[in-house]
Amino acid sequence: MAKIIVVTSGKGGVGKTTTSASFASGLALRGHKTAVIDFDVGLRNLDLIMGCERRVVYDLVNVIQGEANLNQALIKDKKCENLFILPASQTRDKDALTRDGVEKVLNDPRPA
Repeated sequence: MAKIIVVTSGKGGVGKTTTSASFASGLALRGHKTAVIDFDVGLRNLDLIMGCERRVVYDLVNVIQGEANLNQALIKDKKCENLFILPASQTRDKDALTRDGVEKVLNDPRPA
């Protein structure tokens, strides 16, 4: 069974995305298949930090709304074999993050 680790804070600009990227990279470098998911809809920047912003085809909201499946939306990191990134939507409304939708993504955390 997959383990889920959440990095959260009620305040912006405290390093949640940077911490998530570093932690996920460290796990992947140690041989763990790792998916890091950006839930910051409208303010995404995990893909920028991870250097894959030009490779985004589908995002978290596309998966939640059934427009893409998880494997289609995950971006394989070019430097780290075991690391996959799922960016948040840049333009969609946060209302797209429903409980059922988030559970759908988290209950299928299988990197390709």
